[in-house]
Amino acid sequence: MRICFYGTDKEITRLCERPVLALLGPRHAQPVLTFELFNVRVTTDPYGSLFRLAADLTEVEGSNP
Repeated sequence: MRICFYGTDKEITRLCERPVLALLGPRHAQPVLTFELFNVRVTTDPYGSLFRLAADLTEVEGSNP
């Protein structure tokens, strides 16, 4: 799965420092899934105020309860 995040330099740096993300699901679905980021690319926004992080996600084995 490919994802994109837009944010400030500080926000994008936080994401890059944590190669594993925990995503909360809806109330009636699995509560937490964990994913590992790979093929991370960071580019600047054309307007110069934000950065864009594009990455591929893969679900971490054993993350489902």
